[in-house]
Amino acid sequence: MMLEINWLKDSRYCLIGSKAADGYSRVFLDPLFVLRSELAEKDVVLCHDVGPLSHSFLYDPGTVENYRVAYEKIRRHRPGIVFVSDWSKDNFVSIYGSNFRFLITIPLYVRTGLFDGALESLPAVKGPFFLTVGAFETRKNQITALEAYRNGGFYKQGIKYVLCGSRGDGREKIIDLAKSIPGTVLPGYVPDSQLRWLYANAEAFVLPSLLEGFGMPALEAAHMGLLPIVSERSALVEAVEGVCVQVPPHDTTAIGQAMRQALSRSSSEKAQASRELRDVASRASKQRFLQGWRSLLLGG
Repeated sequence: MMLEINWLKDSRYCLIGSKAADGYSRVFLDPLFVLRSELAEKDVVLCHDVGPLSHSFLYDPGTVENYRVAYEKIRRHRPGIVFVSDWSKDNFVSIYGSNFRFLITIPLYVRTGLFDGALESLPAVKGPFFLTVGAFETRKNQITALEAYRNGGFYKQGIKYVLCGSRGDGREKIIDLAKSIPGTVLPGYVPDSQLRWLYANAEAFVLPSLLEGFGMPALEAAHMGLLPIVSERSALVEAVEGVCVQVPPHDTTAIGQAMRQALSRSSSEKAQASRELRDVASRASKQRFLQGWRSLLLGG
């Protein structure tokens, strides 16, 4: 599919399928998919974010152009659009306005099964630590978080910083910096048993991301009662209903202060935050997600 999109973009040559039968709508699970099909006002497009347009510096030129063409087609035909967060919807409206069949938000849900099962510790992690979970890529902004950890002198206090996840664009710079900072631990992509242990034992979850369409990383931390330190006014904040510490994503001093604040909390403060976070995560249920789509597609 991506090969066809890169070659043909919005050409009418070799379109997949035809218009939906009368009375029926089609659901496109990514804006790019509208390029290789007919699109009608009665159709529905799922949009996670408009990052290739609002944060184009994070993407290669080809990706930016493909999404620009796709969103232009969506603008012309004005179908219904489902967003995974109000943050993404607001960004879309700021670019294309609100004159569409509908613009609604159906938030994603926590995969609770991920957190069921045994916990396995990481041999390299002893004592207190901060945690970042997410692909090693520029948009996750691990470099700024690493600089905040280094500049804050946390290693000298016996605090480590664990960063785990898959490898994405920009990984070389992130990994090189991490390896140069004492106290960082890079276990790579960890199994679920170790991920559960990390969430259960970290002092705080740190992710001053530059772009998130929904904020699942923070919500997963909330499910385990772990305090998120995240980018201010972002989808991450929305996902945890504001129960977090918000930081300017480029301000290493502010991020370091937030990390220090997390360490200084009393046992009762940690327990209170943990309860609030778990309550937030419990509302982000699969049932709520399915009911949102059921109401949209079936009217009930």
